[in-house]
Amino acid sequence: MESQQWNINQKQLINEYRIYHQKMGLLVNEIDSNGPTGKMPKLPKKPKQRLSDIYGLKKVNKEKMTPQELHQYLSDNIADINHTISRETFGNAFLLSGNESETNIVDKLNKGIRNLKRQDAQTLLIYINFGNFLNLTKTWLENERKEGRIKQSWSAWLKEKTGYSDDHARKLRALAKVLYGYEQFFHVGLPLNFILRKLKEIDIMLQIPEHNAFWKRPVALPTTNNLQSSQDDH
Repeated sequence: MESQQWNINQKQLINEYRIYHQKMGLLVNEIDSNGPTGKMPKLPKKPKQRLSDIYGLKKVNKEKMTPQELHQYLSDNIADINHTISRETFGNAFLLSGNESETNIVDKLNKGIRNLKRQDAQTLLIYINFGNFLNLTKTWLENERKEGRIKQSWSAWLKEKTGYSDDHARKLRALAKVLYGYEQFFHVGLPLNFILRKLKEIDIMLQIPEHNAFWKRPVALPTTNNLQSSQDDH
């Protein structure tokens, strides 16, 4: 049976490792020749991806969505944010007794998933808005630095004043740069990591006028007092 061929990305990674190990071989020979008193030569730069990743590159490529597929997937995961997030659902009520019916178990699973989606949507709302505030604050700080009133860099200032790492803040600022102003994302019940991973694809999707108009529609967020009890959620 004829074996399958590596795709371009897989082949490129194989070649990167081939070159890397050739350079390492030459370096080891140089170290051996120079002896223990010789100067340690500079190590070649190792490829960023693991060699074993060649077996996952096809899968990663398949996960890429067209703008229409991504729009549909995000739309399909819009959560009902009109109900409270029930802590009780994940407490004692989320245990199994010995005589529970399949219907009851499935009902608990679906109720749990609805609560998870609400939690993800609420988290996304907070992170988008806080990311936008971080962007505004960074712009303010840059102006203060320009005027000489503050000497510290953004990352040093943020760390000193709040203890918050700019590594995480950078992700939220990037999130807000793409999604702030697109209020329909306040309804999306998907994990933050997924949204961050798809951010470039989402940005491309939002360049399409019909998708842009859909996600830019304003949202009437219920106040805390107006939220319906999750006990009424069926």
